[in-house]
Amino acid sequence: MQDSKFCTLNSYNSIEELLTKELSFSKSIVKRLLSKNFLKRGVNKGDELSLPLDLLNYQWVNPSYEGESMMVIKEDDNFIAINKQHGIHGHPLNYSERNTVVNFLRNQFCLSAFLDESKRGESNLLYRIDRETSGLMIFAKKNSIYESIRQNFNHMVKEKVYLAVVEGEFNQEGVHSHYLESFGKKGAQMRAASSGEERVSIKTSLVEYNEQRGLSLIRIELGQGVRHQIRCQLSEIGFPIVGDTLYGGCESSRLFLHAYEYRIEVDDIQFSAKAEVTDLFLTLFNLNSGL
Repeated sequence: MQDSKFCTLNSYNSIEELLTKELSFSKSIVKRLLSKNFLKRGVNKGDELSLPLDLLNYQWVNPSYEGESMMVIKEDDNFIAINKQHGIHGHPLNYSERNTVVNFLRNQFCLSAFLDESKRGESNLLYRIDRETSGLMIFAKKNSIYESIRQNFNHMVKEKVYLAVVEGEFNQEGVHSHYLESFGKKGAQMRAASSGEERVSIKTSLVEYNEQRGLSLIRIELGQGVRHQIRCQLSEIGFPIVGDTLYGGCESSRLFLHAYEYRIEVDDIQFSAKAEVTDLFLTLFNLNSGL
């Protein structure tokens, strides 16, 4: 983590007082990034302090990008669609991170979402997909459009289609609905529950069965969309995704889940994009067979 040095203009009872009262950083962020002993230290006028850039640039996106180049699928005045590789996060959790979709966008495009006072450039991705999942991610260039879609997401996002590879010949085509709840350490997993606020659903169909390998390529139309929904529900109906060991899938070089297509309608604006698969999906299946 990089630091930046500066001299204090006044004296303070503690560094925590300087940061939270004088510089208006939130206590929770300050305590998360700095040790208790450091925060308790007194400050005299003219003292030189070193503070982490993750604090000083909190919520800003680092303009450097250190990952592989990403494919821009489509761009217009309102949106940019990216085909994300598996193994890469969508947005950074702190300023030090330089290998996410949003870092790539910040590095490649001059967008007001990264420069205005709202500091929410990292949030303008319209939805999240897991680090292990590949495929389509859509970024709203304007905060007004982002806010409008996020407030009415299920109404304005008309289509959400994913592809997955599962073991065996898939025989569970149709709509599958469950109540889901988080469990495990820090709620890291989801599981089906007997009750809840709302049932969530996916619609599944078989695209192709590779008999030689004993693998099925399936298409999933996502309903409401909650964390790990597809992974959890496919496991629940007996077909965990290849590579998804968290939900009972066999070990593999990757998690074979791919965000394939989204269609958006907001007011008089329409946007749709598809992220063609680019890795082992191609070698396992003939993807021209009617997706």
